[in-house]
Order: sequence, then C-alpha cells, then structure tokens
Amino acid sequence: MRSKSLNGAWAFRRVGDDRWLDGAVPGGVYTDLREAGEIPDPFYGDNELDVQWVGESDWEYRRTVDVGAALLDHERVLLRFDGLDTVATVFVNGEEVGRSANMHVGHRFDVADALVPGENEVVVRFRSPVEYGVERAAEYPYEVPCTRYPVDQPGRPFVRKAQCHFGWDWGPCLPTMGIYRDVSLEAYSSPRIQYVKTEQDHGGDGDSVDLTVRVGIDAPRAGEYELAATLPGADAAAGVTAPVSLAAGEQELELTVPVADCDLWWPNGLGDQPLYDLEVEIADEDSGVSHAHTDRVGFREVELVVEPDAAGNSFYFEVNGQPVYAKGANTVPVSPFYGDVTEERYEHLVRSAADANMNMLRVWGGGYYEDEAFYDLCDEYGLLVWQDFMFSCSLHPADEEFLASVEAEVRHQVRRLATHPSLALWCGNNENEVALHEWFADHEHHDDHVADYRALYEETIAPACREEDPSRTYWPGSPSSGPGTDDPDVFGAGDVHYWDVWHAGEPFEEYLATEPRFVSEFGYQSFPSTDSLRTVIEEADFNPTSPMMEHHQRNPGGNTTILTRMAETFRMPFDFEDFVYLSQVQQGLAMQTAIEHWRRRKPETMGTLYWQLNVLWPVASWASIEYDGKWKAQQYMARRQYAPVLVSFDPGFEGASGAENAQAEDPDATAWGDVQSQTLWITSDVPERLDGRVDLAVVHLTDGRLVHEETVELDLDPNASEELATVDRADLPDDVDVSEVMVRAEYLGDEESYPATAVFAEYKALDLPEPELSVDVDGADVTVASDRAALFVELDVGTLSGAFSDDFFHLAPGEERTVTFDAYDGKREAVVEAEIEDRLEIRHLRATY
Repeated sequence: MRSKSLNGAWAFRRVGDDRWLDGAVPGGVYTDLREAGEIPDPFYGDNELDVQWVGESDWEYRRTVDVGAALLDHERVLLRFDGLDTVATVFVNGEEVGRSANMHVGHRFDVADALVPGENEVVVRFRSPVEYGVERAAEYPYEVPCTRYPVDQPGRPFVRKAQCHFGWDWGPCLPTMGIYRDVSLEAYSSPRIQYVKTEQDHGGDGDSVDLTVRVGIDAPRAGEYELAATLPGADAAAGVTAPVSLAAGEQELELTVPVADCDLWWPNGLGDQPLYDLEVEIADEDSGVSHAHTDRVGFREVELVVEPDAAGNSFYFEVNGQPVYAKGANTVPVSPFYGDVTEERYEHLVRSAADANMNMLRVWGGGYYEDEAFYDLCDEYGLLVWQDFMFSCSLHPADEEFLASVEAEVRHQVRRLATHPSLALWCGNNENEVALHEWFADHEHHDDHVADYRALYEETIAPACREEDPSRTYWPGSPSSGPGTDDPDVFGAGDVHYWDVWHAGEPFEEYLATEPRFVSEFGYQSFPSTDSLRTVIEEADFNPTSPMMEHHQRNPGGNTTILTRMAETFRMPFDFEDFVYLSQVQQGLAMQTAIEHWRRRKPETMGTLYWQLNVLWPVASWASIEYDGKWKAQQYMARRQYAPVLVSFDPGFEGASGAENAQAEDPDATAWGDVQSQTLWITSDVPERLDGRVDLAVVHLTDGRLVHEETVELDLDPNASEELATVDRADLPDDVDVSEVMVRAEYLGDEESYPATAVFAEYKALDLPEPELSVDVDGADVTVASDRAALFVELDVGTLSGAFSDDFFHLAPGEERTVTFDAYDGKREAVVEAEIEDRLEIRHLRATY
C-alpha cells in the first residue's frame, strides 16, 4: 500500500476570478482570505456583515501532485477526503471524479483512470451553501421551517453542513467552505482496513471481557487471508488470529477476543481511565503483504437506564454497574473556522471540563462531529460523551437523496467514533422534536412535516445507528420523553431543556420548583472579560447597549435581560469592568441555584448539562469559558457545584420551606417573597459511605462574630443526598439584622468539597463592609486574607493560560485562603510566579460600588 498526503499548501480563488491566492489544507475559505489580507477579521466590530459575500460565492481550490508509476500500478487508487465542506465537485486533470453535498461524511473517489505518471492537477470546486440551500428549498413541494437569527442566511435545513455556520443566537453567520480535514492519495492491491468497531460483554464475572471486534475491509480481489486482533497491553493472552475468505469489495468481518484480566475505565471522579491499544491486522501469508490498524479501547459497560418508577420513568447513566450522576455541559465547535481548530484548543477545553469536576459533555447537534483529538481527550480525561447527530432547531426535508445522504453520514460517523470508551449515547437531534410538535405545529403542512420527521429520525437514522452500534442507546432527540411520545417536555420522563429563567425572564428561584429526571440544557448569559472584548471592539464601545456591543450579542434582548436581573440583584456598578464581573457572578448564581437543587434531588434527578461550556467567538453568551480559553466565574463555580461532596443551602420562602420550595398555596405564583430560612444539605457522589462532619455557622459580615454555630456528624449512605439542619431567620437574636450576616457551612472530611455560603437578603441589600485584603504570591500559590467579609473574590491574571484551584470565592472576616494556579501551557513555576505578580488584579463585590 502507498499513501501520499495532500495536506499543506493549495491555491484558491473565487470562481470566475483570474487571481489565485495562497491557501492551506485542512482549512477553509474565511481563514485563507483573512491570512491573505483579502478580508478583515470577521470577528472584529461588525466586519461579519461586510463579508457575507464570501458564503454567497463559489470557490475553488487546486494543487498539483507528482504521482509515480508504482502508485498507479495498484488495483485501488483513491483520492480520500476526510471532510469536504460542503457542496463540492472534485476534478483530477480536468476530469470530474466525485461530488459531495454533505460535510459530515468521508469520501474515497476512484482516480485510477484520471491520474497520469508525473504531475497531476487536483481541483475542488465549492458551491455556495447559501445559494444551494435556497435553490433546494425552492424545489421542495412545501416550506420546511427553521429558527431564524438576527444575523443569518437562509436555506440551512437543506444543507448537510454545520447549522450554526448560518448564524445562531450566540454565533456569527460565516458559512465557510473548504477542505476541512485530511486529504490523501491511497493506493493498494491487498485488503485494507477501513474501520474498526467494538462491543464488550463483561459477563458479570469480575475483570474478564469478551471483546467483539468488527472490522470493515475493502478487498480489491477475492482471496484467503488471516485476520488478527490483539491487545498487547492487556492480558498477555488477549489476541485472536483466524483465517478469512474475502470476496472482492467492501465487507465487515468479526472476531471475538477473550480478555481474562483488564482494568476498568471509569468516568472522571469515579476511578482511573486505563486505555489499551487494539491492534487489528489483515495479512496475505503468501505475499507477506498486510495492513494494520490501531485503536485505543477502554473496558467499561455503559447503559442508559430508562425504566418505570414512582416518579415516572428513570433517566440515568450506569457505568460498570454503578449509577452515575451526570455533571457537565454542552459543547459547540471551538471555532467557526477550521484553520483555527487545533489540538491545543481541544486540550484546553476538555481539560477545563475535567478540572471543573465534570464527567460528561454533550456534543450539541448544531455544529459538526468533532475531530478524533476531541474524543481521544475525552477518553483520557474520563468525560462521557453524549453525541448528538448534527440536526438542530429545524425541520428537514425527507426526499430520497437527502435521506440517503443522512444514512451515509450516520454510518460513517458511528464507524469512526464507536470505539471510544467515552462515547455513551447517540442522540437523534437537538430540539427538532420540540420544533415539530410545538414551534411549527400550526404550519399548514404539519402533517407532511410529521411524516418527514419520522422518515428521517425513526426510519433512517435510528435503524442505521442501531445496526452500526447495537451496544449503545439511540435516544430520539433532546429534549425527548422517549420513543412513541409526542410531548418532548414531560418532566417525569426523559431529558428536558429548561429555559424559563433565561428566555421567559423568570427569577432564579423558578429552578427550585422544577422536578426533572435529567436536564440536558439550561443556562444564563454573561459578558466575556474585557481581555476578550478588546480583541473585537474598541474600548470606546465598552457599554452594554452600544451598537458594537449589541452586535456581539445574538440573543434578542439579551443585554437587557442581563441588566434587568442585575438591577434586581446587585447595586449597579459605574465601571464597565465591574459590570462584566457582576454579569459573570450573576451567571454563576443562576447555575448554582439550578445545579445544587437538581443535585439535591438525586436519585430522582440524575444529570445536569448546562448550556454552554464554550463559545466560538468573543461574544456575550451562555458559555463558561471564553473563546480564547479564559475561565469565567461560572467555570470556577462549576468546580464547586460539581464537587464529589456538595454542601449547599436550600432557601425557604414565605409560604414554603425546606426541600419543596414551591408556593404550596399557588403553584403558578411568580412572587417568591423573602427568604425565611436556609436549609443545609449534603449531597455525595462518592460510592462509599461518607463520614466526617459539617460545621454550620451564621457569621457577622463585619466583625466575624458567630451569631449561631453547630456541628453535624456524618454517616451518609453512598451516593446519597440528605437534609442536615435548618437556620431560620426568626430564630436569630433580636439584635441581628439579616443584612449584616451570612450563613456558612463546610464539610470536613477526606473527599473534595468546598464551603457553602448563603444570605437572607438580596446582595444589593447587604450591609457589606469595606474589607482590607492582603495578598502573597509564592510560586504558583496565591494567599488572600481579609479582615472583613469579602464576597465573590476574583483573582484575575488576564490572559495567562491556566486556572486557579478556586476563584470567585467568599472570605469571612479574618479568613485566609490559598489557591494554586495551574499553568496549562507548562510554564515553569518561577515564570508563573513572575507573571502572576505582574498581572494579578483582585475584585470583590463591595468594590463594585
């Protein structure tokens, strides 16, 4: 076999232009135009509006490749594209050799007759996805609706391309084109392995596993061969070799490898993530020619448990027989431009999730299936992957050509990804079931849309997915109440997306009235740091309602929503950096209210995946990590919200108290009233009994005196959640004003946990003292001490890559806290110390007014 990479330098031009420019593969037209100086940075200001012509135009890429006669002597000579975005025609020496209209599939075009010895020209011509989508929509017998956004392009339901490229409520409208993944020439005359899939049967007898290996092979000609599968890093005897008879063409073979002894792979926080190399080889013993393929596997059992119970139907993941509370977030593409997608970006994202105690990421269905590097990192860091198929917030056509393209996409992606131990679930779409039954239910062609939906998800995607990977659950969509239901919003079954707090403007306390089984989307927005904003707008526009700031806010009314809630919660700041800081604290408080409540509800509620972990440009959004990698307040708070042992307070309001928290007399009421009590809870994700103690105190904000204190000794069942004690404001001494105190609790034991703090009044009503803070930097350690209470203490080191072990924390009077900065770029401690000393800025709530 011979292989020749065609990655690297290509030339490109707008179709019809005479001038060719330098481009790069893998990549895309926007980054190539940007690097060539032909367009300004689309992120900056409102340049995005000025470069819409790029996505409305046709483009072509070309390069020459020298081909030796030996390569052409093979029986298979293929031009392989791992990713063409999107509507593309491929030519070799002027002869058309292949076409694509789906960016989510790989292609292997036969070029044996088109190539010649010596120099050859390869040209890929891309049709505008915008024009293509509009034309296909016009040809379809009825309208296929989708959600629209402030800056977007039409036609996206008809194009198998990342839907967010057409614009979204957190992303720019930049429908790029290009050769976005590897391209190569491949030539072979003996069998070649195309893919490897695995299934595991753990049999319930300890560490032994039967590993079923399914191997996709292309054989240029029929013959007798040997197929071998070995696991050299596992049990020494883990390997099987078998003679196989191959017909000419593509086929799938199967071997079962008994593994007598292996270590189990666990999600982050529950154990280690041992990975083993699986080596598969197809060999012709007579000629000595063989082809080998290596994948990594992790031994684990993953099951989505959906069973009737007292509350409806369960919805939780079980790994190696142990129920797992899913803690994590949704991910979107790390960049709209493939030229800016790097392994370093993936590493930062996945590591940040693991460092924040997450154990699951949902790859959202409006982007693209991520590069192998992302899933490799999830394997290594122990992050389970909820994988959507790439459909979002839209209905779609169901003509024969579209369905055939989608089936090819499903089979390609499942074969590509199914070996990863991190992959836990296949999901049909994001919010398309809601779109069908709610958003567009009054459409005059609703019955046609229902038929199309069933043809796409129930008759095409589901059977193809189950056939390719019977070892994992296929879930119909997100949210969904399960197969056979027309109501995707049943809180007693399936997964839900809960958006009443953000989109409907309900108070944070509304989270406390919900009783879901699994929440796969919920969120609240904040602004990115001024470090991030400076990369896209002038400082003169640092105002939440300036035109440029609003251009970098894609959710209509989003900035008004942030400002309105801020006025209800905090004293209004007069400095823009303080405004950004408060917006991030506000986001963290929203997520804290939701996540802590839903964790307290275990085992009825068994998962929270907030929206969203990352974002693909500098913008006000629901993300907890900024585009350039800086952690927002919520990313630090997530580490506390998702700690193995959660100490939290459940506020009781006028007319309701304790765990119920709903207005018992009027469930539909929106006025929650004043906080009357704070109930202390302990929630454990630890699979062993939990001992130790929890210290509870009511502390005066200024002088630190203990208004109330008690200690609760623990003897908690594994994976349990339990109410411990209640502090009622009516029981506080008469001379204590609730605006002058905070309630503190801390778990003292062996498991990771963080102190919890609660108050009885809105933060704007607190009588906060002006504290004096002292700071000491020693290597990567930063120690902060305060003479008086300091709330939401932020240690900001600008764009220094990495994260503190804790940030945006509270200090009681006289308290000292030491945190450590983990430099993600591997800088020496002495360098980190110098940079921290140079950059460190400290902010806290009282300093904002």
